[in-house]
Amino acid sequence: MSGEHTHSYDSQGSSLDSQPASPLKRIRSSEQEGSAKRHQQDPNLPAESPFEVAKEMFRQAREQQLHTKLSSLMKAEASPHALEVAYSPFFKELARAITGRDDIPVPPAHPFVIYFVTGDPELEEFETELKIGEVVKYITEEQRKRSRETYTAAPPNVLHSVRKAWETTYVGDTINLLKKTIEDMHKQSSSKPYGNFLSIIQGSGTGKSRLVYECSRSIFAIPIILRPDDDHSGFPLGDFANGVSLVWFFTDFKNKQEVYVQRRYLLFLLKAISYADKWIDKQMSTTGPSLASRWHEHIGDPRSEVRMEMYTAAIDEAPLQGLEDILDENVEFDFIQKKVRKFIRAVSRKIKLRTASGPAILFYFDEAHHLTKATVTANLPGRTAYQCLCKAFTYMTDTPVFAIFLSTYSRLSEFTPSARNFWSSRPESSQSAESDENLNAPFVELPFDVWKEEKLVTEGSHSLKDITSLKFMARFGRPMFWTLLEDDKSTDANDVMTYAMNKLQLRFEHSTQKLPDYLLKELIPLLAARIDLTFESNRDEAVFLEGLLVASSMRTVYSVPQHRQYLHGGYPSEPFLGEAAARAIYKICRTEALGGADPTEWTEEKINKIIAFYKEKIPSAVSHWFVQGLIDKGNGGALVARMLCTLAHDISILKSPSSFNGRVNDNSLSFSQMIPVVDFLRALIAKNHIETVLKAKPSNMKGMTLEEAFKGAFVHFTQFVKVGDKSTITDEGTLLLFLRGAAIQGYWTMEKVDLVIPICLPCKDNPDRWCMTAIFIQVKNMVDHTFIHIDAQKVFQFFTTPITEDHSKRPCITIAMELGVLLPEQKQAMQPKGGLESTKNPKTRQLTPADVRVRAREHDQTLRRETETHPRYEILITGCSDRVYNVVGQSLSYSRLLAHKDMLAEHPREDGYLEAIMKMKPYWKAGPSYDWAEVKKGSRLSADTIKRSKRVEKLDFGNKYTVDDSENRPEGTRTRTRTRARAKTRASAGRGKGKKRKGKKRKGKKRKGKKRKGKKGEGEGEGEGEGEGKRKGEGKRKGKKGEGGGEGEGKRKRKGKGEGED
Repeated sequence: MSGEHTHSYDSQGSSLDSQPASPLKRIRSSEQEGSAKRHQQDPNLPAESPFEVAKEMFRQAREQQLHTKLSSLMKAEASPHALEVAYSPFFKELARAITGRDDIPVPPAHPFVIYFVTGDPELEEFETELKIGEVVKYITEEQRKRSRETYTAAPPNVLHSVRKAWETTYVGDTINLLKKTIEDMHKQSSSKPYGNFLSIIQGSGTGKSRLVYECSRSIFAIPIILRPDDDHSGFPLGDFANGVSLVWFFTDFKNKQEVYVQRRYLLFLLKAISYADKWIDKQMSTTGPSLASRWHEHIGDPRSEVRMEMYTAAIDEAPLQGLEDILDENVEFDFIQKKVRKFIRAVSRKIKLRTASGPAILFYFDEAHHLTKATVTANLPGRTAYQCLCKAFTYMTDTPVFAIFLSTYSRLSEFTPSARNFWSSRPESSQSAESDENLNAPFVELPFDVWKEEKLVTEGSHSLKDITSLKFMARFGRPMFWTLLEDDKSTDANDVMTYAMNKLQLRFEHSTQKLPDYLLKELIPLLAARIDLTFESNRDEAVFLEGLLVASSMRTVYSVPQHRQYLHGGYPSEPFLGEAAARAIYKICRTEALGGADPTEWTEEKINKIIAFYKEKIPSAVSHWFVQGLIDKGNGGALVARMLCTLAHDISILKSPSSFNGRVNDNSLSFSQMIPVVDFLRALIAKNHIETVLKAKPSNMKGMTLEEAFKGAFVHFTQFVKVGDKSTITDEGTLLLFLRGAAIQGYWTMEKVDLVIPICLPCKDNPDRWCMTAIFIQVKNMVDHTFIHIDAQKVFQFFTTPITEDHSKRPCITIAMELGVLLPEQKQAMQPKGGLESTKNPKTRQLTPADVRVRAREHDQTLRRETETHPRYEILITGCSDRVYNVVGQSLSYSRLLAHKDMLAEHPREDGYLEAIMKMKPYWKAGPSYDWAEVKKGSRLSADTIKRSKRVEKLDFGNKYTVDDSENRPEGTRTRTRTRARAKTRASAGRGKGKKRKGKKRKGKKRKGKKRKGKKGEGEGEGEGEGEGKRKGEGKRKGKKGEGGGEGEGKRKRKGKGEGED
């Protein structure tokens, strides 16, 4: 050990995990240094006030000369950052003692540094107490802010289920994908410093730890779990060495030279290998399972006797035989590296006798984000434990050793450093190449949509009641939820839901960087999961936020480009998580609207207050985030439409009499229940216009009213998901998304439609494709008062040929949302007046929010298409205010966001890796998006059944190209006619009869005629000089040559100039 066990600081000066001083002593003993725990003493004694606790802790800080250190820094004109580093550990302990929380942010140096100089004995007592009071006030205010962000902690039975889920049979093929990745990277790392390790980064619950655990059954692995001993939030538990958490060995160095720390880590790694080598020597004559598998069983789980013995030996500074000078900083890098290679190769030869290709030894570090937080060197710039450990692996270049770092925490500037901000110094070898670009892109292809059975659903086998149950929803997406509910009958599904809500909080405990005080920032992960927010990749705050959402709020990483400067992520189709987000949004809105009190009874007034908060605050928050540069610019109208539909969905549930009747505890209020289509429309469209819509009749045929046609029909969605092609815009595609509680947003260039909301019509049995129809929504920022004419069958081949007459005329709804977004530069322009004026000869223009209308178009015999068999109800909504939308408050601003950019274009791996990404459903596309379902008859959802049109625009992972059918045309024919007629007159001579053509006057161009053989025909014409040419022909052409030269007769005149013969 380093021997200096005070605080373990991160790069910002925060104490690691906010532990008080001397973490090793604290772990060994239950006795705490009284001040930090005074408020937890005998409950029979009067509780100390926060101010009294703070006074006592400031007194102790004076004894430790904190004020002297701060005064010296201030006199030296130290930077604000240096001042914050100095008082950060003390503040963290103070905040923890007063609030019991670790997430109170360190206050800025200006003005707070002066408050921490209160230990100066020269200050008057009154002045001292005044400054202490300011610090206490800051802490208590921050505590109140964060109390809104905290949900009920996960119940103990859920934590028990987390451990038990580890024993569930592992499903999926991700192990082979990871092993192939390791083998490929290892082959290329022989001459690449920093090429012999890989990070695995993915959101919580995706199975990172279980993946490498199962992988270690076939690769000889040395697992290192860096979870602190007081962290009981996850599994597996952290490893121990010499009675303390192993994480402290890696993070407790202080004021050491960089080379020393690197080689101290290197000695640890080599000693762990040496321990394994002694065990291997005893196995040489035995038979049975592979050596890796036997080693896996031998060392057992974290904190087993074998693992504690191995790591206790590894942290000892006693040198290994043959490597006695490893800690001598004067010994050259190359000299140490040669010795390391010789040692490792001797051990690996014994392992290779029993292993396949790839590395012989695999180290993996779970909970590795702790390494990125601890600065362990004295020299500037300070190096983190992670950086020094990675450099230790450069001594093992060109050896059969590989390392993996696992974490949810995706601070790409530290954990997967980009070339612009990685280590400035190179490995000590004079032969080292430019190494920053040798870093491997993170592995993100974790299991998704894997269940105990091969197919998650079977068409026609699931009732509406099944679809809305939490256990059914848990089978989709990441494996955590279904494994928690699968075998443990003692776990209540609502407890697991609470656990998921807790996981969706926006937390900062792993981060020293803080977000600005964005409006209702606790809603960011929740709305990102519901309405699919995409974040700017060129803003540091947005890049940091997206990484934070992966770390703390279950966002999924789809891809990290090779340059590692940002990631592509999102919330794919996970109905369990969508339900958790909806409940969490409701909890925040209820708390804010009702002042935090849990109502003992529900009244209409209280419900309306909650609904008003939905209408006003949620759109305002989204608009604020965009103005601050968090949200990617793109089609603002599409985002607004998703928000309007989501608000209508949730508000229709809150307005439902069944939601609150007889209910006191609303914690289990479900937002995944079936919503009648009519109720959804009533929630969406303003009261003044809703009856017009409900009484509307089909626009393409005679039929019943919309309200009658959709009686007993339901919508069911808590998320919007992207689609990549037309395959999903079919009745079978919408059925499968209906089962997952998802609506559709167009991705790339979906024709004519921006959103599709699946509808399940009344059916005798369980829903199948013949029960499905949809609401098709087109969003336009510009206004032309135009209905959208979508023949769903013609455009998307939406409806499957019916098997019975009952399914032959399924109705659908189209809505044109003409939002009339006003651009900033147009705010001062003259705008048209509002009202319901005539729409004859409408001009394309933009509206103010007051210029609104809602119309429904009914059947006109002249517009009827004989081929259409499905009634279509067309609705046009013009404007965006509370006059047309029932979910809009008094004011709402719209912005451009969500620019369409393919997230997978920069993914560093192709082929099977892209297929694994597509299984995560970043968007829905024929082939891998639907392999989890078994459907009746022949499916149109497989990749090989998507037919090409004669000319289609195809986009595949960002590569835009055009496909036509020219290869199927006769040789010599053109794909497209360039002109309809030539600009000169032509004459031909011959015999026969032809049809008369009435010509149009055209101004010809100069052309020089070519000799041509004439075809059958008869006619006269003039083709020389300027003037008019007339053409007349009858019958078939016949003849070998036509000559120009006289005035022709005919009805087609052309002006032209030219000469020649035809």
